[in-house]
Amino acid sequence: MPRTEAVYRASPYRWVILGLLSFSYLLVYVHRMCPAVLSEDIMNSFGASGAATGLLASAYFYPYAIMQAPGGMISDKLGPRRLVTLSMLVASLGSVLFALSGSVGTAFWSRVLVGLGVSVVLVPSYKALTAWFPAKDYVLGTSLVISIAGLGGLLAGSPLAWLSEAIGWRGSFWAIAGLTMINAFLVWFLVRDKPQDFGLPPVEPEDLENGRPLVAIPLARALGIILGSRDFWLLAGWFFFNGGILFSFAGLWAGPYYMQAYAMSKTQAGQVINLFAFGWVFGPLVFAWIAGKVASRGAVLGGSMVAWAGLTIWMLARNGAMALTEIYAWNLIFGFLGAGPAGVCFAAAKERFPLQVAGTVTGLMYVFPMAGSAIYQPLAGAILDSSGNMGAGMSGADFTPLFMFYLASIVAGGVMAYCVRPRS
Repeated sequence: MPRTEAVYRASPYRWVILGLLSFSYLLVYVHRMCPAVLSEDIMNSFGASGAATGLLASAYFYPYAIMQAPGGMISDKLGPRRLVTLSMLVASLGSVLFALSGSVGTAFWSRVLVGLGVSVVLVPSYKALTAWFPAKDYVLGTSLVISIAGLGGLLAGSPLAWLSEAIGWRGSFWAIAGLTMINAFLVWFLVRDKPQDFGLPPVEPEDLENGRPLVAIPLARALGIILGSRDFWLLAGWFFFNGGILFSFAGLWAGPYYMQAYAMSKTQAGQVINLFAFGWVFGPLVFAWIAGKVASRGAVLGGSMVAWAGLTIWMLARNGAMALTEIYAWNLIFGFLGAGPAGVCFAAAKERFPLQVAGTVTGLMYVFPMAGSAIYQPLAGAILDSSGNMGAGMSGADFTPLFMFYLASIVAGGVMAYCVRPRS
């Protein structure tokens, strides 16, 4: 049958697919960010130190980081619809167990289960978008997923703080579990892996190379190509520092900082934490536009770190003395600079390798921001514990060593980014 334009067309139903998968990733952000607002309640319930609280929050990131590399392969076996549904169900169970936890140990393993569940949502979602969106619209689709997911950080701010005031932190986790389970059923009944599963035409012909279908690259060879690349490790290093700083502060220690250094209530702290999420919503789209104007991906990533360093110096200079509007501005810019360049890093990695290993590259690259988060959350707690004031209440000065540590990490990440070679 001859190929005609009528055979290949994008269905409007792709926006339903995008919406449901984006909402799934939004819930990933809710699960990831909720400790920032609820951390003090959790610390008081379990009598935990700062380091223990950081370890508890970071439990989410260990399985998340480990599962990124095999996530693409599992997605190829099960398909995005099955895998995302299963992921949401596991995360829902983990949240229920966390709400029922009576000790730090039980809570830790519950968070591990949550992290295991949500770890394989983004990669299969991106796989589904390759089937539902033409190549020319794929960047738009992936950017929208990240931007919509940023709203999860907004929900994990003042709305979650308000909810926990009304029904307690345990009740809040029950609510998150229920919402996650509802989403699992919506994905199962309404999402399909490709248009053909609904009897719709494919969006475009299969990928070809010199007029022939692409030949799969064996896994061992693909790993050798990727892990043998200097640029891969430089980009991975940038992502490690980026994720570690972003999620250790915005995802955990921002709440205690504003509640203790600025004597805010939990609801007030949640309101200022909301500004991180607004930065996450708009940042990826703005950085996608910048990347279209600047030839060097390394320059974009390095420039984001230069700006982040300036923001951290601002915090050090005004630590504990910022006005409320100043805090709002600082948080907005922090979220913008932290989450905005992530898509550029993924694109820089994929552009340097054959199309056949794009999924493997994405999964491997995503290991590093999650590993950074897993390491930095308890490490930041240990730095704060060293002040000796964790139980009595910390001042802004007690957070200064943490911000200095962030600044050193930003410099290291920026140097790595600027060492990335331009595309050949």
